[in-house]
Amino acid sequence: MRPFRIDIGDDVLDDLRRRLRATRWPDRETVDDWSQGVPLQYVQDICAYWGTEYDWRAREALLNRFDQFTTTIDGLDIHLVHQHSPVPGAMPLVITHGWPGSVAEFAAVIGPLTDPVAHGGDAADAFDVVCPALPGFGFSGKPDRPGWGVERVAMAWCELMDRLGYARFGAQGGDWGGHVTTLLGANHPDRLLGIHVNLPIVRPGPGEAADPDGAEQAALAAREYYDREDSGYSKQQSTRPQTLGYGLTDSPAGQAAWILEKFARWMDEVVPELVEFEVAVPHLSPAVR
Repeated sequence: MRPFRIDIGDDVLDDLRRRLRATRWPDRETVDDWSQGVPLQYVQDICAYWGTEYDWRAREALLNRFDQFTTTIDGLDIHLVHQHSPVPGAMPLVITHGWPGSVAEFAAVIGPLTDPVAHGGDAADAFDVVCPALPGFGFSGKPDRPGWGVERVAMAWCELMDRLGYARFGAQGGDWGGHVTTLLGANHPDRLLGIHVNLPIVRPGPGEAADPDGAEQAALAAREYYDREDSGYSKQQSTRPQTLGYGLTDSPAGQAAWILEKFARWMDEVVPELVEFEVAVPHLSPAVR
């Protein structure tokens, strides 16, 4: 385990701001909603804030308050937060993010998980928290050959927890982290105390979709809607990642639009055509939405 601290050079931040100022914007969308993608004005406002107001150094300091390390597993550097609980005997817990995400999205929960008493909770609920960055994400290394799928990541996480001295542990994850967590539980039951996922994937078995009830109809409709209207990003990333990478690497505005469109659809931003879909499918639960 090698201690790690985030320290982005001023030259990198200056280059980012220069690229944002030099963005060549596309024409405005021809509709008044999000049906063609992220509206031009929305992205311009975000990029103006990013280039002139956003304080990276404050965010850097916020993340650096956690204990961070890198370690090499199967030839690849893995970056992780490893925050010990002040409570003796706290349960080890590995938390895995997804796309688009990073260990930064856990910044608000690491404190309550490691020190629940300080946040109004019970010491019996304390965890030693491990937040590794998926290969190719954040400050982890980038694979130089195919093969780093979720099953291999789950095996790497077992190795990581071994190195940290945890024979058994709990696991949590969402999105791709949910897949990794599911495989940890399925393939390494001797190591897992339990798992929690916030992206469970369940497909109907033979004959189960023949006479669906209302909730099942809503789930099937949501899946159909995703396949038809919302999965283009996934198909492009999974089939032609190199082609996509040129634009996303060179243009921070392009990277922002690519990611923000998914955050908007999956979180609290109101996307009109999605609201219309939810009205048409009243059984769609808030979790599915």
